[in-house]
Amino acid sequence: MKKTKMLRNFMNKPGLRVIPCAYDCMSARMAESVGFKALFMTGYGIRDAQLGMPDFGIATASEVVTIVRNLVNSVDVPFIVDADDGYGGALAAYRTTTELIRAGAAGMFIDDQKHPTKCPALAAQEVIPIDEYVGKLGAVMEAREKEDKDFFICARTDALRVNGVDDMLSRAKAAVAAGVDMLLPQGLETIPLKKGQTTKDVMKDIYSKMGAPKVWIWGSGPEEFTTKDYEDVGAKLWVPGNPLPGIAGTLINMYKGLYETGSTKSFFLKDMPADAYLNHLRRLDFWTDLEKKYVNAKKC
Repeated sequence: MKKTKMLRNFMNKPGLRVIPCAYDCMSARMAESVGFKALFMTGYGIRDAQLGMPDFGIATASEVVTIVRNLVNSVDVPFIVDADDGYGGALAAYRTTTELIRAGAAGMFIDDQKHPTKCPALAAQEVIPIDEYVGKLGAVMEAREKEDKDFFICARTDALRVNGVDDMLSRAKAAVAAGVDMLLPQGLETIPLKKGQTTKDVMKDIYSKMGAPKVWIWGSGPEEFTTKDYEDVGAKLWVPGNPLPGIAGTLINMYKGLYETGSTKSFFLKDMPADAYLNHLRRLDFWTDLEKKYVNAKKC
């Protein structure tokens, strides 16, 4: 079964879908190994781990497509990709969508930021006019229609922090009219609360105005939100944050220990996975069997 169809089947099931971030092949296989049925390629994470650059509009479309190809080939579950703004205008977004589908991605989100895009945690965004965004979404939808109708498309909007709630809702409704599968409204947790109101109240209200539950909503809220919170507000999908900062803390302590003590004691952690588990993730058995079959085969 194609991974685009696998993702469709997965998303069509009732309830909240939780899809973790992966930033390289081994993190993807680790997430898959514990049972997750779909993964998300974090744009922030791949820039950190594979490019050593900030999520600041520096990565190119070709770099991202190459990384996506490696990631999707490393696992059996489908991948949704952070496609930023499509890496340019409507024509660039058309080509990016085409290339991501051909690379094996099962879905993507595309935002309405002005090129070059910037991660919300690093800088304030600017957004393109709504008509330009609708045109870009149209190009993306046409690429999907041509390449793979099951390819999953989410429209992300960062307009709230820039232009306010009304403009964000207008963009969301226009994206739904364009035929996208899901909406990702960024920044809802920044809306000022009225007396007696909670963030959950705000999110429920915004989601209902966007068309939930008829339209799937990608939940994006406060860091303390859990799966139950996203279920309560009516979100369909939650992608928890990039795990790489936690990994970075572990690596820094390992390298620091080596530098300061001259030994590798810091490399041996209490909960370190066994070699057998890591070799399973590397699919060592497969390559060993292949070697026996073709490289070390007895000659007649």
